[in-house]
Amino acid sequence: MAVRGEDKTGKEMPVRQRKAHKKSRLGCKNCKLRSVKCDESKPSCKRCTSSGFVCSFTEISPSSFQLAHQSAGPVFSVVNKSLGPINPGFRVPVIQPVKGGVGEIILGDAALAAIERFRLRTVFSVGTQKTRSVYSEGAFLLGLKHPFLMHVFIALALLHDQHLNPCQTSSHRTALAFHWYQATALFHRRLMAAGSAPDVSKLSGSERDSLWASGALLGAASMALLDAEDVYGVWPLKKSDSLDLDWLRMSDGKKAVWKIADPTRKDSVFHQLLKEWDGIPDGSRPIPPGALPTMFYEAFDIGPSSTAQNNPYHKAAGGEGPQGYGFAGMVVYQSSGAQLMVDAEEIGGRGAGGLHLSGDEL
Repeated sequence: MAVRGEDKTGKEMPVRQRKAHKKSRLGCKNCKLRSVKCDESKPSCKRCTSSGFVCSFTEISPSSFQLAHQSAGPVFSVVNKSLGPINPGFRVPVIQPVKGGVGEIILGDAALAAIERFRLRTVFSVGTQKTRSVYSEGAFLLGLKHPFLMHVFIALALLHDQHLNPCQTSSHRTALAFHWYQATALFHRRLMAAGSAPDVSKLSGSERDSLWASGALLGAASMALLDAEDVYGVWPLKKSDSLDLDWLRMSDGKKAVWKIADPTRKDSVFHQLLKEWDGIPDGSRPIPPGALPTMFYEAFDIGPSSTAQNNPYHKAAGGEGPQGYGFAGMVVYQSSGAQLMVDAEEIGGRGAGGLHLSGDEL
């Protein structure tokens, strides 16, 4: 229907007629998840094609909606969010040290394969059994909206590969170094930009969640990123170096990310982790089974009868502080990252050891 108005002289002026349009519920699942209009082109809509996604219109097997990994524990439905493997041509940002800016690259086949290993395997190792679904369902979707996270996912998958098979090629180590650098550099840049915002609460929820996911995963993974072949090449058994305990400083730095991201807010994908808040050890009460990685209980003699008075490791493992997180608590809950274990036998004593990713847990 045409609507008419009047100009300053009183003359009647035609107003642009609103075009008739038809609403549709037949758009692909990817576009629905991203809250964008789908053109419903077959066999793949234009938005999925341009973004590098596998359009759900191409799906022919209902079984593809369920993913599982035998060693991953409980099965969580990741692909029921209906985002399949990323198509070739997917672009991610990269830091350009020489130019001092940010460019972009197209991920190659090896990088895309690493993302698939993260999505189908590594992601199931994240967090505890009760909180794992938050990352298995939420983190990958965040990466599609904020592609810098793909560097984090690739680095974690390559680090996982290295743990499962230490005899990796030099090209594998080079790729790990590249994506680790890009992940940390881009994370730092985006964190600085978010921190300089007049009001961080005005940032989009997905932007804040992407910062928390990146900081938490990088903080946990940094504990396993060891450039050594035996425990004598790792602190505290090796010669002192200025980079010693960088992973601990990075973990502590997540407090700054917490203030900006505030994963406790109701619109955060991590909000449901608050349901586990009462189960987080605080250093003063008994530590329940399953609250920490299995090896922590044996390595530090933690059990129902251990307390801060009769066990010097109880408070450190259980956690204390304003957020109720200690060292182990930050790994398992705040980071929800790859779980760690202490190899006490190799170091010949308890309390000073090389931390590495457990194959059973990861």
